[in-house]
Amino acid sequence: MNQEFLALNSKQAAVRIRNTGIEAVRVRDIINKGVRVYKDGKIGIAGSIGDVPDSVLLDNAIDNLSAGIEYPYSLSGNKTDHRDYTAGLMSQEELLGHAESVLDILRREYADFDFSETMSFNEVVLHMHNTEGLDLKHKDAYFSLGLVLKEKKSANLMDGSLSYRGRRFNPEKFWAFNRLFLEANRRRVELPEGDILPVFTLGSLAVGFLTDNLNGERYATGSSLFSGKIGRQLFNEKITLEQNRDPRLANQAFFDMEGVVMPDDRCVMIENGKLINVFTDKRNAALYNLPHTGSASGDIDGIPELAGAPLRFRTDSRNLEEALDGRKAVFVWITSGGDFTHDGTFAAPVQVSFLFDGERLIGKLPEFTIRSHLNKMLGDDYIGTFDNACLYYSDFPTQLQGCYMTIAR
Repeated sequence: MNQEFLALNSKQAAVRIRNTGIEAVRVRDIINKGVRVYKDGKIGIAGSIGDVPDSVLLDNAIDNLSAGIEYPYSLSGNKTDHRDYTAGLMSQEELLGHAESVLDILRREYADFDFSETMSFNEVVLHMHNTEGLDLKHKDAYFSLGLVLKEKKSANLMDGSLSYRGRRFNPEKFWAFNRLFLEANRRRVELPEGDILPVFTLGSLAVGFLTDNLNGERYATGSSLFSGKIGRQLFNEKITLEQNRDPRLANQAFFDMEGVVMPDDRCVMIENGKLINVFTDKRNAALYNLPHTGSASGDIDGIPELAGAPLRFRTDSRNLEEALDGRKAVFVWITSGGDFTHDGTFAAPVQVSFLFDGERLIGKLPEFTIRSHLNKMLGDDYIGTFDNACLYYSDFPTQLQGCYMTIAR
């Protein structure tokens, strides 16, 4: 009988903010544990919140083999990989110092706005090991700032946001960008002329829809827009999309919930516009005879499942200002209430956006709606995916993606 042990230790110190002042400080330290046992093609699982002894969970997991849950797949094994990204740990006092400093500047220089929500420092340790020689550990720590911005004279519940997420908070870079950003929030401008405009976002508007339709189970059962299209040219030749678990790019573990580590922490889904792979866990790879891409997710105390994958576009363009060729673009900051239809048609209202020249946000635009289709957004109307060098949201390598879209005013 094989045994597998998982433990997730999550620590957080959070500063609750209301009306640009500190309302409360909360500290938590939570351990989630899970044990899996495997025998005769079956899996038994037990879990806990709190540091329950492994021996107790092991006995419970063995008892739960009687449920008869099938799992006839080989365990990951013979691999040790420990990675630590906790450089720059922040004490609770340092967190409060950052919060008080940020809020002091906001109160003094931007009294026409109210700011609420949270700043926090988070530490995570995820450990997975089993009797087949697997021993994986991911340690991480990061600072997160998410403030809802509300204009005091506005009747809206929110009029924007300030955001940061990263391992090494740099106040100088934060203010160098956000002073310009808050000034742009104060400055009202009009949309450029024309019904079709270049539209940019942080990341991709299409990534959620792509995640749904690159799911191996949906692909194999015919419910994906891409079913039967592996090997076909679907999008612009510049586009390469990867499942990417590199922790240097985001707060994420480098292994999936079945203990799979992919070479170079990534697997190509779309290469130069051609569909190459769909993402799978062990079950769906075996069931549908698809390549296994190490994409299992799930709870610490649950059965591994295929729910999603960390997809990331490969940077394919370099000079954003050159790509715009003197045109002003729309930078979408907040869009809520829109979506793709099953066939790839897209429409969404844009609540907060800015006029963008490829280097800076010029001013705040009125509300409008954007429309397109996946084949156009990632096809003929695709501008490119660029490294973000001008808008400071994070010390992770973030990206800007642009395409031409129809604007409904």
